[in-house]
Amino acid sequence: MKQKMLRVGAVAVIALAAGGIGYTMSGGAPSGACVSVQAQTVTAPTLGTVRVIYSLDKKQNDKELIALIADAHDRIYFAIYTFTLSSVADALIAAKGRGVDVRGVLDMSQATGSYGAPILKELQDAGIPIVFEKHLTGNGIMHIKTLVTEKAYATGSYNWTSSATTINDEILEIGTDSGLRQAYENILRQLFTAYAGNTAAANAAANVSIGTIDYTEAPKHIGEVAYVHATLMRAYTSKSGTVFLDFCKDYKTCPFSAVIFADDAKKFGDLSRYTGKTVTISGKISSYQGKAEIVLSSPSQLAK
Repeated sequence: MKQKMLRVGAVAVIALAAGGIGYTMSGGAPSGACVSVQAQTVTAPTLGTVRVIYSLDKKQNDKELIALIADAHDRIYFAIYTFTLSSVADALIAAKGRGVDVRGVLDMSQATGSYGAPILKELQDAGIPIVFEKHLTGNGIMHIKTLVTEKAYATGSYNWTSSATTINDEILEIGTDSGLRQAYENILRQLFTAYAGNTAAANAAANVSIGTIDYTEAPKHIGEVAYVHATLMRAYTSKSGTVFLDFCKDYKTCPFSAVIFADDAKKFGDLSRYTGKTVTISGKISSYQGKAEIVLSSPSQLAK
C-alpha cells in the first residue's frame, strides 16, 4: 500500500514538473472546478488555469508577475517580504496611473532598510498606499509573498528580487480559481485593516532610538529601538542557514541575542571576524521565548 501511494505521488510530481497538459486539480479546489496546469509562459492567466513555475527553468518569474499586473483593471493588492525589483515597482506604478486600486503591505525591517528603501520611496511617491506589519510582541516578520487582482492570484516562495529571479530555487503559482483568489484577497484585506495607520511616517516616529544600552538591559526595553553593546562569543549557523549571535558563554541563560535569517545571512559575510570583539547591534528589541533579541536584516545594524 505504501509503495503504491509513493508511486502515485511520484507520477503527480512528474506531471507538475513537466507543466503537463491534461493534469488537473479538482475536489480540493474551493470552486470545485478542474484546473489545468499550464506550461510556463509570460502571459496573463486565462480563466480556470494555474501555472506552477520553478524560478530557474527560465529565470523570468518577474515577467510572469508583471504580465499579471498589466492585466489588472480594478485592483491589485499585495504583500511581499523583500522587494527590490524596479521593473515590478514600475508595473505597479503604471497600474496606479491607469486608475487601478493598488495597495500593499511590507515587512517593516526589509522595506525601510538600505536594500528596500528605494523601492518603498518609488511606490509612495506614486501615491500607492503602503502599510507595515506591527506585531504586538515586537517579534515576527511579514513573510507573505502574494499578489491578487480582480481576476487572478500569484503566491509562493518568490520574493521580488533579482536573486530570487535568477539564482534561488523558488516557486511561483499563478492561478484564477475564484475560491483561492478570494481567500488570498481576504487575507490581504485583513492585513490592511490590522496594520492600518502603521505608515512610513508613523514608523519613523516610533523608531526613535532610546540610545545605547548594555545587552543585560535589553529585556527592559522590549518594543523599543536601541543600540545594544555586547561582546560576541560566537556566531552559530543552523542547518536552515539562520545565524545566531551569542553574547554569553551559555546562550540558554543569556538575556539577549541577535538573529539573522537565512535569506539575509549572505549579506553579512563571515561573522567569525567579530568573535571576541565588542559590537553594537541596532534595531527594535523584540521578545522571543521570554528573552530579548534583535533581528538583523542589514549589515548596517552591526558595527564594531
